[in-house]
Formats: sequence, structure tokens, C-alpha cells
Amino acid sequence: MGKNENIGSPEQDGSLQLDCKVKLFISEDEFARSSLSRGDYPSESFGLVHVAADEPLSPALVGDAELVVVELKGGDPRSMQRLTALRTQRPSLPLIVAMHGADLATTRALIRQGVDDVIALPLDRGEFSDAVTGILATAGRTLPKVERLAPVVAVAQSVGGIGATTVATHLAYHLGERGGARGTCLIDLDLQFGNAATYLGADPTLTMDDLLTAGRRVDGQLLRTVAATCGEGVAVIAAPERISPLEMVDTDQLLRILEVARKEYDHVVLDLPGNWANWTLSAIDKADIILLVVDLSVGSLRQARRRLTLFEETGIDPSRLRIVANRVERRLFRTISVRDAAETLHYPVMATINNDYPVVQSAHDQGVLVSSIARRNRVAVDLVALAASIAEQLHKD
Repeated sequence: MGKNENIGSPEQDGSLQLDCKVKLFISEDEFARSSLSRGDYPSESFGLVHVAADEPLSPALVGDAELVVVELKGGDPRSMQRLTALRTQRPSLPLIVAMHGADLATTRALIRQGVDDVIALPLDRGEFSDAVTGILATAGRTLPKVERLAPVVAVAQSVGGIGATTVATHLAYHLGERGGARGTCLIDLDLQFGNAATYLGADPTLTMDDLLTAGRRVDGQLLRTVAATCGEGVAVIAAPERISPLEMVDTDQLLRILEVARKEYDHVVLDLPGNWANWTLSAIDKADIILLVVDLSVGSLRQARRRLTLFEETGIDPSRLRIVANRVERRLFRTISVRDAAETLHYPVMATINNDYPVVQSAHDQGVLVSSIARRNRVAVDLVALAASIAEQLHKD
């Protein structure tokens, strides 16, 4: 059983207070290496429980804490098992994990398992306070209603010029056609070379750049002002006119924009850039479905495999990934088949889109959908079918 103490209690009598707001479960050695002291947080009631990283946490130890901070020893299955058991026993209890060497993949995996935050060992007073204060503030905030956030589909490309923007624009349009009073928002995140607005025939006066520089002024009204309407049910937030380094994008601001878009529309589609930055993965992490567009060439499949490896290493759930093969020739003898592509990528190919480059390019030049100039064209039929399949997957629950 762990050794119990109080932090911030004037008596410092060593008794366990089950009604304290926060409990810290940590070994004595780890606590000694931290920058915390028993005299910290005098205005809050903190319970300190010295317990080994692999020792079970009984319901009596946890009590009615409002938040717990638990030491996790990486690579120790017993330490992970006690974390899983705690989350099973108290699924709604805010939980912070403290561990050594938490990389991005580990952090994402823990958060997907219900952990609210991950902080480093040895504990730093500032990081510890920020994490605890932020979660307590969030838990204590009363919201008048729970807002439904729209599902997000991110469209990624294996290599440039693969036709991912064609897929993204048609997907957004057809999702908008399928109903919902608020429509679909297509956000062109190919900030340096994006053409989504052009492909949809829009000529916006405002772009994504205006939202990225607006700070906390971004709200539903501003976002809809920036979004250009491209027919009933679909709007596009265009890429900036000027080319700026991708590293200049503020990740927090981008995520703020995405959250507002999800509150304003029924669906959000992201057209991702060919070049990747840290914020790209943050945007992808918000997606319910990630479409990776490839063609049946060695170069495309090789780069697609590298993309998939990146997703796997950063903890993205493979169940969210879908492979779409574009520009597929409908002929008997092909150098690389759809089956070959699936075997190379170790993922099934969810959908294929026919190859008719002249018709697609003509549609782009006119700023219309392929179906607008050739409704029965195989490309148009395949894109409608893809949108229908994605819509069904998004709303199957």
C-alpha cells in the first residue's frame, strides 16, 4: 500500500484526505527528484500518495478525487495495466500521466486511451501546475449545451499532382449535396500551392491567411465571411495568395479555425499539402477519416508507404485510413494492379477512380465539377460513389 501525505495542508499530519481535489501517485524516489515540495499549492487540497509505479491503485486510494496524476513506467506492463484498470474503474475521472521519455507516438497513444495529458518526469513545478490547473478549469466549466462537432475528412496525397485536390473538391461538393442545413466546408491547407477554390469556380477576396492572422477573433461569423460559397451546400476557404513558409503557421490558431468550422458546418473536408510540417499532423489528428490518394506507379506507392509509416509512428489509428487509387486504367494488362498496390501498402484499396485526364483538366479549367461537363463520365461516377461511401462511413453510428 502506498504511503499517503498531504501537500498544502497546514497540519501536514500524514493522513490521507479522500476529498481532496487532486491526488498525485508517485514513488518516493521520483518525488525526491522533482521540483515539487510539500509546501506547494497552499490554496488547494492536494493528496500525495507514495506508491511504486507498478503497484495497483485501489478504489480506496483514489477515493473521490477530482483529478489524479499517475506515474507510468514505460516498458513495464504492470504499470500500464494499473493505468488501464484505473481508467476502467473511473472512466470519467480526469487523468494525467507522468513518465520519462514520452515521445509523440506514446503521447498520442495514451491520449487515445483516455489520458487527458502527459507530463515529463522528473516533475517540473511549472509544467505540473499548468497541466493540473488547465484540466481543473476545463472540468469545472459549465457549458449551456454540448455542441455537435462536424466530422472531418482529410485528403492527403502520396506525391504532388496525384489528383488529391480533385478528390477533395468533389467529395466536399457531394457531401454537401447529401443533405444537412449547414453544408460542407472545404479548407484548402495546401497553403503554398492550393487550387481548391479555382477548381470550384470561386474567386474569394479573403483566404485562409485572413483566418490565420485573426487570432482569437476567429468565430463563426468571420469564418463564414472568409468561406466562399460554391453552389448550394458547399463553401471553400481558399489557400493564401502569397507563398509563406509552412513553418510560419501557428498550430493552435489552425486548430482553433478547425474547431469553429466543425461547429458551423455539417462536414469539414481538409485538402492537405504535399509538403509536411508539424501542424499538418495536428490537423490530420482531428480527422475521422483520412483519404490517402495514390496512383498505380512505383513512385507514388513508395511515397504512400512512407506516409503510412509516418502515420503509424505518430499513433494515428489505422482504422481511420482509406486508400483511394486515382487515374486507374480500365484495361486488362497493367504493369501494377490494384491488388499489387494493396499488397505493397499493406492496406486495402477502398476505392478506385478512372483515368480520363483530358476531361478532368477541362473541368478544372472551367471551374466546374467533372459531372457538369460529362455526367456519365466514369470519373464523375466514381467520385460520386466515393462520396456516398464516405458519407455512409461517417454516419454509420
